[in-house]
Amino acid sequence: MEGGAGADAQPNASPNPQPTAQPGTAPDERLVARVEELERENAQLRAALANAGSGRDDLLTVTALNEDLRNAFGALENSCAAHADSEKRLRAILDSAVGHAILTLSPDGNVTSWNPGSFRILGWTEEEAKGQPVAFLFPPEDVLAGVPDELGRQALAEGRIQEERAFRRSDGSMVWGALTILPLQGDEGGFLWILYDRSDERRVEDAIAEARKRATDILDSIDEALVALDRDYRVIYQNRRAEQLDRKPLSAMRGRRLWEIWPHLAGSDIEEMCRKTMTERVPTSIERRLDGEDTTRWLEIRILPTAEGVGCFTRDITTRKRAEDEARASHERTVMILESISDAFYAVDHDWRFTYINRKAEKLWGVSRDTLLGRCIWEVFPQVLGSEVFETQKQVLREGRERTIEAKSPILGDWAEISMYPSADGLSVYYRDISARLQARQALMEAKETAEAADQAKGKFLAAASHDLRQPLQALLLFVDVLKPHVQGSQGANALMHLGRGLDALKELLDSLLDMSRLDAGVVQPNIENVPLVPLFEHIAASYRPVAAAKGLELHVRSCNASARTDRTLLTRMVRNLVENAVRYTEEGRIDIECREAGGKLLIEVRDTGIGIPPDHLERIWEEFHQVGNPERDRNRGLGLGLAIVRRLSELLNHPVDVQSKPGKGTSFTIVLPPGRNVERPLTPAEAATTGHGRFAVVVDDDAIVLLGLETIFREWNYDVLVAGSAEKAVEALRRRRRRPDLVVADYRLREGRFGTDAVAGIRALFDEAGSPAIPGLILTGETGPECERDAAAHGLGIIHKPVTPRQLSHALGELLGVQ
Repeated sequence: MEGGAGADAQPNASPNPQPTAQPGTAPDERLVARVEELERENAQLRAALANAGSGRDDLLTVTALNEDLRNAFGALENSCAAHADSEKRLRAILDSAVGHAILTLSPDGNVTSWNPGSFRILGWTEEEAKGQPVAFLFPPEDVLAGVPDELGRQALAEGRIQEERAFRRSDGSMVWGALTILPLQGDEGGFLWILYDRSDERRVEDAIAEARKRATDILDSIDEALVALDRDYRVIYQNRRAEQLDRKPLSAMRGRRLWEIWPHLAGSDIEEMCRKTMTERVPTSIERRLDGEDTTRWLEIRILPTAEGVGCFTRDITTRKRAEDEARASHERTVMILESISDAFYAVDHDWRFTYINRKAEKLWGVSRDTLLGRCIWEVFPQVLGSEVFETQKQVLREGRERTIEAKSPILGDWAEISMYPSADGLSVYYRDISARLQARQALMEAKETAEAADQAKGKFLAAASHDLRQPLQALLLFVDVLKPHVQGSQGANALMHLGRGLDALKELLDSLLDMSRLDAGVVQPNIENVPLVPLFEHIAASYRPVAAAKGLELHVRSCNASARTDRTLLTRMVRNLVENAVRYTEEGRIDIECREAGGKLLIEVRDTGIGIPPDHLERIWEEFHQVGNPERDRNRGLGLGLAIVRRLSELLNHPVDVQSKPGKGTSFTIVLPPGRNVERPLTPAEAATTGHGRFAVVVDDDAIVLLGLETIFREWNYDVLVAGSAEKAVEALRRRRRRPDLVVADYRLREGRFGTDAVAGIRALFDEAGSPAIPGLILTGETGPECERDAAAHGLGIIHKPVTPRQLSHALGELLGVQ
């Protein structure tokens, strides 16, 4: 029975089933060890029963052991189930965390798990990522630098690390992530990575940083010093200009109160302004003058409310203040001039209200200017309405162009010369009585008519041709254009076109004939001076290079840095005619214009690669209407007068012209000129400012605008200047001043029939001392007649013709004062 019982008991014992582990589960290690221990004991008991036969005690022992074994297996299965459930919940949590990439790594850095958030952020699937070294997530340069391994070592050393860096996505793009690394506990070890995508936040942060940088750059670029304060009057920002002024970096200023940094502001008007802006939220400003030992500075301080507190802006306005002072002084000088001139002057605004009246106008009108200022002109003088003068003044204001007329004054009834100058403020008007001038002009006209009646027959032809030929030709030219819209059909249009070309040819012929006649009659008088050749060559090149290019010709110009004694206008005409001739008779190749020095002379050569001139025509080309290779008289080839004019100008200026030519090869014309002295280089502004060296100059001119301009430029040249509108006023002022002038500059024709030479003579007489040299004088005139030059020469005066540039005036003064 016992043996049977033992035999029966064995089949009833537990067959030692192995627990079926779920994929990925890990059963409780202690339960497994206990089961293994019970199995070993069960095996030992079975062996003992087999050797001993039977025994009830042993059977009971085996039965108890089997029961323990079943209990152990039950506990093991429960533990496995709980572990699987825990792992399932953990997996669900990881899968639901799609906002983070959560992955685990083995100790050697290979990916062991990969949640859906990793796929969403980095792009790789779990199958693609598992088993790979984590280095595939890093840019190549980080991999070469050993960054992945270094991160693992830091995590093991520190227990936890956090940092931000760029990671690589599956499509090659980069993502900016915040990474947390935790070492895993247990025998297997490894790492837990949690990656959060901060790309959008990074872009926003970069944009904010860039906006702040741009704002800082803008504030640093302004010319004003800016200090920003919070509501406790503590510095929160200052720009670069402020740092330059206070010489303290922002780091030393930030957080400190305004009064701590600048104690002298406490209790000042600036503190009062700052508190007013802070409390009332209204802008305040002040201009402050700072007097130093050697300099005076002006500062403009503006305080504006801001969201944080206030902003204090400081700007140096010294230049503006000086300009205002200079403008004030200039205005006072202008008023002094306007009060000293003999012209009546007044100014009106755009509403025709008087804004200024000088003493002369007040005296002529017989009305106090105090009662006129601010009143409308027609309220005081209703007779101006509808007058020629007033209509012209309205036109000047509309068109914005100055104008001078001679008309009867609607106020005085006398003939006057009235000059009107528009400005932004309104209109300035100068007028003078010209009754005496008109009488003199009438007498001059009568004398001129008498002289013209006795002139040579050729001179009469010039006057008649200028009127009788040009007038009908001008009418014909106008009517051709008038007829164009009314002519129908190609035949009529062609006929009209040929008519227009014929009239153009006739005009060109007339102009050339008149030029020839003027030259033959001796009417043209050259003005010989030192003429620099570089500007002349530049002008010729600019005029004819497009014409040559239109024919496919190359135009080469090579000037020399020299001056010639010649007439600027007439020499230019000679060269132009030669260049036109070269362009007209050259179909291909090039044209060269060259200047060179040879044998103490200057040579200007014009060469072409045209048809050339046969030897038997070399002298005939200078004749009127003679043309080579144009028997049909094609007007497109010119009129044959260009070289004839060159020959006459050559004789007038004594500039010989030589010609050399080879038929079919080209022609060369050479003008021989006498050299002049080199023109002095223009004065620089710095040199011009010191030309006067404090000399005393007297300037006499009856035109207020010219007088003001001359005074301004003489003062810029460091002259002490006395200006006067007449010789009498100049002498009166010099009697009071009692200083002998170093120089007198006077307009030639002054009011009331007086002349600038009289003004110089009167000033010289005032300071005439035995043995002293005469005061140098310069006549400034717009007249070109011989009487002005003869009068100036008789008084030993220099002369210069209007319009004159400052450079020309400077050179004239240099020649006049060169020996002093």
